[in-house]
Amino acid sequence: MKLRGVWAGSIALCALFGLATTAAQAGTSESKADQFAYFQQKNIGRNGLRGTHTVALTFDDGPNDNSSGVLSALAAYGVKATFFIVGTMAKNHPDVLREVAQQGHLLGNHSATHALLGPRYERSQRLLLAQVREVNNYIAPFMKPGEPLFFRAPYGYWQPSHAKVLNNDPVLKYYIGPIFWDVGGETRVDAQGYVRTSADWDCWQRGWKAETCAKGYLREIKAKDGGVVLMHAIHPKAADLVRAVVPVLQREGFKFVRLDQMREYDKYKTPRIFNPNIALLEQPESGG
Repeated sequence: MKLRGVWAGSIALCALFGLATTAAQAGTSESKADQFAYFQQKNIGRNGLRGTHTVALTFDDGPNDNSSGVLSALAAYGVKATFFIVGTMAKNHPDVLREVAQQGHLLGNHSATHALLGPRYERSQRLLLAQVREVNNYIAPFMKPGEPLFFRAPYGYWQPSHAKVLNNDPVLKYYIGPIFWDVGGETRVDAQGYVRTSADWDCWQRGWKAETCAKGYLREIKAKDGGVVLMHAIHPKAADLVRAVVPVLQREGFKFVRLDQMREYDKYKTPRIFNPNIALLEQPESGG
C-alpha cells in the first residue's frame, strides 16, 4: 500500500532523523524542578522495564483501517497496549479510535498532524498548543476517570521550550511526556546479513516480511530483557508483526503492560485538582 500525504512525508522524515535515537534527544536525566510537571525538558527514556522481563507495546500514528487488524491480533493473545493517536487519523477513523478504547488499550497523544515540532513550533505557542489540544479533544471522551495522559513527540524530536509552553496550560500540563522507547528505533543488519534490531517502518521500506522484521524486535527485546517497544499501527503488515512477536515472548515468560502500569512514570505526575480527562479545549486560531 502506498502511503500518501503526511504519512509519506512521515516516512521520509523518519529516515532522515533516524527516529531521533541520539542521546541528546533521548536524554534521561531530569532536574528536580522538571519532575513537578508532566512535560519534561527532554524525552523520558528511563522507564524501569529493562531487565524485568516486561514489555510495554506502544503503537504510533493511528488509528486507520490497518489498526483494526492490530487490535484483533492483540486480543487473540490477551495483550493490552498503548496507542499514541494522531489527530488527523482520529478524525478520519472515529470508529477505530472507539474500538481501541473499548478493547481496553490506553490512548496517548501523538500530535494533531504528526508534524516535526521544529522552529515553526518554537516560534508559535499557539501552533504548538494546537498540536496537543486537538488530540486531547479526540481522546478525552474515551479516557476513564483517573487514567494518566501520555504524550510522544513525532520522530522523538523535542525542545525544552516546548515543555515550558505546555506546562503553562491548565489542562495539557497534566500530560506525562514525551515518552521515548527502548526497542524499535532503528534497523541494524550486520555484514553477514544478520538482523540485529528492527524498526517496523524501515522494515516495510526494505520490502521485508513481518517474520524477518520480527527477528530484530525479538533480539533487541531479549538483549535488553524488556522495555518500551515502538511499533506503528497503520501499516498493512502491522498485525502480522504482532503475531510474529507476541507469542514468542509469551512462551518465554515475558509480561505485557500498558504505560499507566509502569511505576517509573509516577514521579512525573503533577497533583490533580480536577480530572483533566473530561476537559475539552477550544481550538486556538492557527498562525504564528
